[in-house]
Amino acid sequence: MDPSPGGQFGIACPPRWLIALALVVALGCGRAWSAPPPTDQETWRLLARRVESRGFTYFVAEGDAEVQWGNRRVRAQRIEGDTETGWITATGDVLFEDERGRLYASQTRVNLKTREGDLADVRGTIEGIIITADTLHSDGSTLDMHNVTLTTCERNPPDFLLSARSLSLSSALRIRARHVSLSAWGNRLISVPYLSRRIGRREPGEPLIPQIGYSRRRGLMVYYGDLLPQQWAQVRYSLRVFTRHDPEIRLDLLRRLDGDSDAEPLRHLEPTERPGVSFLETITAHGWLATEESRSKQGAFLSLRANSPVENLERTDLYLRGVELGYQTAQPLAGGTLETEWKAGRLRESPTLVTANRAVALVRWQSPTLTIGNRLATDLTLDARAGVYPEEAYSWARAQWGLYWQANTAVQMGAGVALATTRGSSPFVFDQLETRREARFRLRLTGHWGVDVLGKWDMEQRRWRDWQVAITLPAHCVQPQILWSSQQRQLQIQLSLVSR
Repeated sequence: MDPSPGGQFGIACPPRWLIALALVVALGCGRAWSAPPPTDQETWRLLARRVESRGFTYFVAEGDAEVQWGNRRVRAQRIEGDTETGWITATGDVLFEDERGRLYASQTRVNLKTREGDLADVRGTIEGIIITADTLHSDGSTLDMHNVTLTTCERNPPDFLLSARSLSLSSALRIRARHVSLSAWGNRLISVPYLSRRIGRREPGEPLIPQIGYSRRRGLMVYYGDLLPQQWAQVRYSLRVFTRHDPEIRLDLLRRLDGDSDAEPLRHLEPTERPGVSFLETITAHGWLATEESRSKQGAFLSLRANSPVENLERTDLYLRGVELGYQTAQPLAGGTLETEWKAGRLRESPTLVTANRAVALVRWQSPTLTIGNRLATDLTLDARAGVYPEEAYSWARAQWGLYWQANTAVQMGAGVALATTRGSSPFVFDQLETRREARFRLRLTGHWGVDVLGKWDMEQRRWRDWQVAITLPAHCVQPQILWSSQQRQLQIQLSLVSR
């Protein structure tokens, strides 16, 4: 937006701005106003019809007032500010704008240096997300709002609308809302007491409503899971119902041990939920993400399971009933990410009817992605697992190397090989390594239609072990995605919000 008639952001020259110009010139000897800053981020600019100053840092501006610090600015009818601390108070047709978006409010008190502050009667756009709220509070990274509506649809009425009594939005675009109503195409779909989901940036995020699917072995499927933050821990539940089998129920109690600055939820580490997922790893997982600000994570968990399906070597169904207590970490190492997990518990596997106590240790290192030229990249993944059972022990280790080619902005391809070895024996079929030599291939297209294909070739059996396919349909803001896995013989359809 161009605040001055001349098209430059600064003190303009028409007569109504002369007072502001005189103020800046008069304050030229003041450190906060005139000292040459090292970068433009530390430059203060003020425009107004009337300006009063108290000392060299505090000011009151009235009449089409506008204050800018770096790429953040506030425009209002009246602004009081302190350039030393960065805090300003604005009333009357307030506009707050930065690189993430713009918000309109009736009044605000905000710190332009730290992004902390409060706004009242809010409406606007953040990271392509359209919001309205009675109040908004920012701690610099997370926004907390009350009586909120949220959508990524620009149409009126929107194709999809989320309403909540309270909602927080993290810098990673994760929403956590209470007393939520979901509406689509003008009709209310569902009301839930709590919702935690990530909105995707230009790609599908986490599903907002239950996923539906079909398995040739287990019939029709409905799946839903969520994460419920508590004061002392986090509770994650998942429920998957098939028409040909009993429901699968899983409940995880997660105790966060990482810093308070990292607002992302702590996930239980599974083979397809990892902090630095390789391009050849999977196409269906959202990952356990470690943010740039806080890459180290650790946490303890208690997992209770019932009828959790596992694929064995012959692709038949196995079920686990039991409980596990564990501890997990993710931290940077040698430029990559090191994961560790220790867990112990008592499990029962059916239909093999094996019941045993076990202690398992898992270690995984994902190397940084090494760029080769302008279009090629490579990485390395190392996995190791060891398990101890009554009078038995079992271990396996795996190394996977991948090479990737970025053909253009819409086409990515990759190929790699994984080599593994095992020792000892395990009473549980689901612990055993499925293949020892495997080649992987992946093609990802991100044009008008999104297509993602991952193939796994068993080099020992000389046959395809698995195909994973994801098709993303073109849509305005509610993104449909179709997922297929040949190993699980399962088709899923999910809907998620996409930020533009």
